[in-house]
Amino acid sequence: MTTNRSDNRRSGGIGLRQQVLLAAFECSGGDSRKLFTAEDLLLAAWKRDPVAWGLRGHEKEHPDSEKIYKELDRVSIKGRNVRGGLAGLGLLERVRIRTYRLTPTGLTEASRGIGADPSVRATAERALSDAMEAIISHPVFQDWLRDPSLPKRFRDAGHFWGVAPGTPPGVVRSRVAEIDRTLQNALMLLDEKGVTEISVRHGKALFDRTDVQRAVQFHACIKERFSRDLDILQGTVTEKPAD
Repeated sequence: MTTNRSDNRRSGGIGLRQQVLLAAFECSGGDSRKLFTAEDLLLAAWKRDPVAWGLRGHEKEHPDSEKIYKELDRVSIKGRNVRGGLAGLGLLERVRIRTYRLTPTGLTEASRGIGADPSVRATAERALSDAMEAIISHPVFQDWLRDPSLPKRFRDAGHFWGVAPGTPPGVVRSRVAEIDRTLQNALMLLDEKGVTEISVRHGKALFDRTDVQRAVQFHACIKERFSRDLDILQGTVTEKPAD
């Protein structure tokens, strides 16, 4: 059987990218604070599918590190390359060279994979709810709700993203992308469940559709308002010297 690499899939219907995310879940135990290396990911993925991740001609005996590096570093969405690979998509955060953590959005994506245990789904929903709570309770977002002309300084928007001058470009891209994917996944979760809000026991609402929609509007607003600052931090443009 010939493998179709162009659609990033192996037999059984699970994509290689999805296998990396499931491996990341296994390495982290679903804890976004736990770090793991590219080599940890490779071993976990190889154990799941030796043919996909093994060294050519020796697939059952040895994993191939180049294959995991390719999936981590070279991501394409609708034919467009994404800088920073899976970290650039906000699914993993690169902490240092070849060392990562799984983001809440990465955990959510992992939970949608074929072969994902139901416990992964439950863990992902809790992580997504925590991430949404962090967004909608953030003081910069709350200030914007009261006065849409805020924030007026990049420093405040940077506080929301957790970035500042000197933050590595890849980290900036990852954190902005992670917010976008968190909001997308929150809307998808509401649609999948057919509900207007996500609640915990005793009926306490964690977030509802209006919360998510307002957060989407807010994020689009500050990305546009501070696009120049973001471009400089992400290394897509250089800062012009003062006259």
